[in-house]
Amino acid sequence: MLNQADVPKGTVVLGTDIGGSSRDQAIHQLEDTVGKAGQQPVKLKIGEQTLDLDPTAAGLSFDTTGTVDGLTQHSYSPVDVINSLKGGEKAVPPLVKVDRAKLKAALDALAASSGQGLQEGYVKFTEAGEVVVVPGKAGQAVDSTAAVEQVEQAYRDRAAGKPETPINLPVAAAQPKVSPQALQAAADSLGKSVLNGLVHVTAGTKKFDFGKATAAKALTLAPDASGNIVPKWDYDQLGGAIGGIFDKLKARKAGALAPITAQDVADGITSVLDKTGDKDRTFKFTTT
Repeated sequence: MLNQADVPKGTVVLGTDIGGSSRDQAIHQLEDTVGKAGQQPVKLKIGEQTLDLDPTAAGLSFDTTGTVDGLTQHSYSPVDVINSLKGGEKAVPPLVKVDRAKLKAALDALAASSGQGLQEGYVKFTEAGEVVVVPGKAGQAVDSTAAVEQVEQAYRDRAAGKPETPINLPVAAAQPKVSPQALQAAADSLGKSVLNGLVHVTAGTKKFDFGKATAAKALTLAPDASGNIVPKWDYDQLGGAIGGIFDKLKARKAGALAPITAQDVADGITSVLDKTGDKDRTFKFTTT
């Protein structure tokens, strides 16, 4: 009865005293302190190189709202009640949210850009209409599964207020997924098909023609997660090439009409790349 506040007196979260505060006050206090602490970079070491991992981009955060909501569930244990009324301090770690898929993707990207990671080969196109094979390069790959476990545990340790040191991620020698021979075979087949005349994308009376100039900017052929060599699009570059041609039009997707995106156009082009002749190399959006 004496403790009418939402958050019990004496409650401290990572050094921030929110005891005796209302729910909204406590959330606001934690967002300014604990929330920002959760956004500080996580230091990683890959080989001899030290890198910063952005927790927000990697799906890591301290859940300030969830932390406070958990604290508003008052404990009526005599020990807790007496300790709160006497002004005793109770340290509570913030709740941690982890999106493991985002964390793995962020670690893979960081490893690839670190200079330690291997480089996958790919096929590119030139504005002159040439198909060029760029071979991969052997290097070191991060053990993603082990790295995710390490970084998540380190982030939970941060929530518990433990001192932080750079995390040494496990690496091992690795080879590119596809051989130069496989890349050359893709260049000789799908690569040549890409430049085998224009691809026409139509929606109503509007039309976009995809050719070698756009391919040079927006398209490569690269291995996917399974090692299959497939078209890889730069949607920003493709969108720039398309311009506003389809801006006011909608196409039927999954049974409903929706705006036409650069990805929709890329998917349409991809579906007819292996065809020959103008008629077969035309993709039409359904606009009704």
